[in-house]
Amino acid sequence: MNINSGLAGLTLLGADTSWFSAAGIGQAIESKAVREAKAQFTLPETTPPWREAGSTGSISTQIAAIRRLATIIDKPLTGVRALPTDVQTAFTTWKALDRLNVLATTAAKPGLSATERSQLASTFTKGLADLQTYMGTAPSDKLEMSFGQPVRRAESAVVAPGTGGLSVSVTGKGVVAKRDEVLSQMSGTERFRVTLERGSSVDTVVIDLGSLPEPPTLDSVANLVNQAIANIPMRDTGGNVVLNPDGTPVPKWKVAFEPQKTEEDGWAMAINRQGLETVSIDQVDAPDALIVATGRTGLETPTAARVLRIDDPEAAMTNKTLATIEAKDRLTTKAVATTTDAVATDADGFAYVVGTASGDLDELRAAGTQDLYLTKMDSIGNVVWQRALGAADSASGAAVTVAENGDIVVAGTVSGSFDGTSADADMLVARYANNGDEMFASRIRSVGEDRATSIAIADDGAILVGGRAGQGGGDAFVARLNGTGAVTQRVKLPSTGDESITAMAMTADGRLAALTKEGATSKLRFLDPANPGTELGSVDLGTADARAIAIAPDGSIAIGGTTLAALPGTQVNGISGGRDGFVARLAADGSGMAVTYLGTAGNEQVDSLAFTNGKLYVGGRTTGDLGGTRSGPTDGFVARVDPVSGGVEKITQFGQPTLRTEPVRVAASEGGSSKVEALGLGRGVATPDGSLKLTTGSSLRAGDNFQMRIGGGVIRTITIGKDETLATLADKVRKITGSKALVTTPKKDDGAMLRVSPKAGIDIEFIAGPAGRDALEKLGLPAARVSGMDPIDKNAPRVRPGGSFGLGLNPALSIADQKSATAALAKLKSALSMSQTSYRSLYWDDTKQAMVEGGRKGGSTVREQAQMANYQAALSRLSSGPSTSIGF
Repeated sequence: MNINSGLAGLTLLGADTSWFSAAGIGQAIESKAVREAKAQFTLPETTPPWREAGSTGSISTQIAAIRRLATIIDKPLTGVRALPTDVQTAFTTWKALDRLNVLATTAAKPGLSATERSQLASTFTKGLADLQTYMGTAPSDKLEMSFGQPVRRAESAVVAPGTGGLSVSVTGKGVVAKRDEVLSQMSGTERFRVTLERGSSVDTVVIDLGSLPEPPTLDSVANLVNQAIANIPMRDTGGNVVLNPDGTPVPKWKVAFEPQKTEEDGWAMAINRQGLETVSIDQVDAPDALIVATGRTGLETPTAARVLRIDDPEAAMTNKTLATIEAKDRLTTKAVATTTDAVATDADGFAYVVGTASGDLDELRAAGTQDLYLTKMDSIGNVVWQRALGAADSASGAAVTVAENGDIVVAGTVSGSFDGTSADADMLVARYANNGDEMFASRIRSVGEDRATSIAIADDGAILVGGRAGQGGGDAFVARLNGTGAVTQRVKLPSTGDESITAMAMTADGRLAALTKEGATSKLRFLDPANPGTELGSVDLGTADARAIAIAPDGSIAIGGTTLAALPGTQVNGISGGRDGFVARLAADGSGMAVTYLGTAGNEQVDSLAFTNGKLYVGGRTTGDLGGTRSGPTDGFVARVDPVSGGVEKITQFGQPTLRTEPVRVAASEGGSSKVEALGLGRGVATPDGSLKLTTGSSLRAGDNFQMRIGGGVIRTITIGKDETLATLADKVRKITGSKALVTTPKKDDGAMLRVSPKAGIDIEFIAGPAGRDALEKLGLPAARVSGMDPIDKNAPRVRPGGSFGLGLNPALSIADQKSATAALAKLKSALSMSQTSYRSLYWDDTKQAMVEGGRKGGSTVREQAQMANYQAALSRLSSGPSTSIGF
């Protein structure tokens, strides 16, 4: 009997005989499938770096050598020593990871000094960035290695409002569970003003709910408004009413109010348009309100910004939360510090909050460690738009004001790279149109670290920003800019020591009133806004820290802050002990100072002041029982003060256990207690003009850029223009990709995204722009190679050389502290293992043979089984295509 023939028969029956040794004869028999698969693996044998002799130097010597490297990425070998493309990429990647691993291993150990850890962290961060850049453009043939995970298409973050036009229908928040429910928040005596605008054409109608026979419902209010709108006739160019064929007037406006069922919270009022008419609604003679912006910080939680509204400031002063502004860490999605630094309101009831965010705010992706943000919200807390400065390193908010024409002007501080310049901390002024478009952002350059604290707009439209200059040990500093952002003057006020401007306001007679902190004392200075270096008078406020100023309609002045001792002037009440908050009232010329103290046995601080409806309102913080029982470590408060007598009429105190209240900023909202809220709508413009500019809907700045390369061809640069939209950006990408990729802008959530999908067999490399101007990061596009799935013959072998492997790294890995270093070390060890697996995918071994034959029963070793698990895991990570079409 021929035993070899018998075993061959077993092969035909499907038995596992891909290799064997019989009767002492070492003859191997391979199946056709194995032979075909094995024939693809033609690379010459190489010795991987992890099998070479390791470094004999100490860890400190290795670290010193790594720090001396200009980059942790090795140059490719050339000439006779050149390696095959895929092998070179695998080796270069492993060596870079090994160097990072040395740094992380050291940083994960206790006992490092702050200097040593800082040096390690700096080297690690640069090395990680070098590796990410390398892997985005590393040469490849059959092996694709990704810094994160293999990418089959590139998608940006969602940009609002994306490419879509403005919505013709606007629906408010739900206010009743059933359509015919009575609107219980209304008394039935309210009057509403509805204004319709299109171009230069404006019409206003006033409806009186008192004319309704029954208590108001959504339908009855809608019918009343719609009838009033329908009664406005269309007129021809001669002013004559246009008639229908039946002789009735043609309505001018095609706008209708209609109850609408919302998905989440019941029935609300909707406004339907056929065009892009602007529709505004407000209550006639509504009471005033206060908008309060503050923050809360926990023992183990970062600061979160909170916006409140007080509807009854002349009575009980109860507050309700409108919105929370909270930035998130992009990778962990955990909340990060988000402060409120100032708040202002406009005549239409919108609030503008400026602050500092240490992470991403919705679609606004932070490019640096922290950024200045500006949020516009309506009277019920809906975010109308949100803007980030887009600073590459660091920016912080300081102050905000609304210009006479409705523009919003912000002051802050920016450090590092910004708009092509790089320096230490400088004051910055940015101006935004009502729809959020940035009109300019001017950096006020000077030597030293300057800080902005306050802003005011002069009667001639000039912008004045105040703060502290870094030179001279700290001087009070004022800069004057014209309405288009050009800096015309930089002035340091006369100084005898450490000084800064803490607050500014324009007086009724057109002077600039500036509070200065001068050592332990404070002063009110009157400056000429046309020449801020000219002082027109001053008032010594005594030993105090004055931080807030407000001007009453009659020109009188209020100043607030904190003090440890009684201040000069008439004393309305006595100081309480500890650090007391104070409110000093002066005549328009600075005379007749009278002081009111807000104090307990704890500490108090006045943060802000606002006049409205004949009263003075004070925002601040307390560690005592000022207007009630203290709830947290530090509570906030809002007090009502009689501006004539200085008497404290009411204090409302608020806080939460374990949470510290941050500075309390108050702003008056004239007519802010509007019953428009009962319809589910905010007061003012209900159909705001949006902006399609990417520089408005994201943190991108004009001049930011990135590069693309298609199939290893020429590198092309895409630069963001000042009027760039998602649609125009998509067109730029299409011109580069041509027919080799599908470029779309699909709608998602409240906006749209850019999606680039390479065709089969096409590689597209997305290369990050220069430091400080990288558009990829702000768009949320990957700095990586994006590969279309290669077309695979269905009859091709089950395995083939190479494949797609992801290292699972992210650019936020850090070794700045021991905990972070330990986490980074685990990621690097996994990446090192994956890089070895990717190299082995280029060579034939028993594991691949087992995969072709369907697995040997009990024939594989533990190591081989582990290898197969890695291969199978890599297969499952592929985002498209059949798993059998990719091989190793």
